[in-house]
Amino acid sequence: MNTREKNLLRLAGVTGLLLSSASALAATSGSHYPIGGEGVAAGTPPPPGMHYRMYNTWYSADTLTDDNGDDTGLNVDIGAYVQLHRLVHVTEKKLFGANWAYNVIIPMVDKQTSIADFGVDDSSSFAMGDIVLEPLALFWFRENYEAALGLSVIAPTGDYDSTDAASPGMGYWSGMLTLGGTYYLDAEKSWSISGLTRTLVHSEQEDSDVRPGAEFIIEGGIGKQFALNEQWLLRPGMSYCASWQLSDDSRDGHGTSASERKNGYGVGAELNVFYLPWLLQGNLRYVNEFGSKNTAEGSSFVFTLTKSF
Repeated sequence: MNTREKNLLRLAGVTGLLLSSASALAATSGSHYPIGGEGVAAGTPPPPGMHYRMYNTWYSADTLTDDNGDDTGLNVDIGAYVQLHRLVHVTEKKLFGANWAYNVIIPMVDKQTSIADFGVDDSSSFAMGDIVLEPLALFWFRENYEAALGLSVIAPTGDYDSTDAASPGMGYWSGMLTLGGTYYLDAEKSWSISGLTRTLVHSEQEDSDVRPGAEFIIEGGIGKQFALNEQWLLRPGMSYCASWQLSDDSRDGHGTSASERKNGYGVGAELNVFYLPWLLQGNLRYVNEFGSKNTAEGSSFVFTLTKSF
């Protein structure tokens, strides 16, 4: 099999879910947590109370990379819109000096995948993806830093079809460990630097019987917050993100090699606006991906709306 045929089979067998914001395809089985969903203050937990957050992500890519990080040359056109609905309850109950919290994320996914070289032109209507349940999250609030630890499970609730490159679901379970924090560089907490990591392990994928390799993701940024007046706060900043597959897939898949691990990087810029009287935040971020291997490489716009109660 020549390189071109291998690349066509690789892409035809992939059905990645864009849960948060980044790459929708990969040499293995995609990812339940692509990079770029969070940025500046990624490691800052919300204060005690109820919080609703809606993520809106528009992702596009026209490049698929190989194991060397080179463009495969395939005529690829990937587009996705993902809307996540997240409800977080931070309680006053203490555990190890931290506030106990729990949350749920329900994704709605609309994807289009076109591969002219292979005659693939798949799309999905706006449909539910794979739900994230986090029963245990611990948030520490300290004078010059804040930290977060969470354990969650991602359930295969979205429809999955191994022959449909635009399936909204992934077809497997994932467990996810979240760990990170934000450090404030001044006494007023106006300058911040943050990092939030996700470590994921997966079960076997439906139909393919391939267990995707474990993944490690980090994202965060540096930002400066200042007040326009007593009602409005602004926080511009620069963000970063990166993802590495830590272990091989359990076996070769359709047109894929188990040893071909995916990774990718991204940088972005964002602006957060906070309207204090309504406890309402809006965040707009642009992320550009680079240095990827065995996955799609593109860019995304993320608009996040947060309401606290």
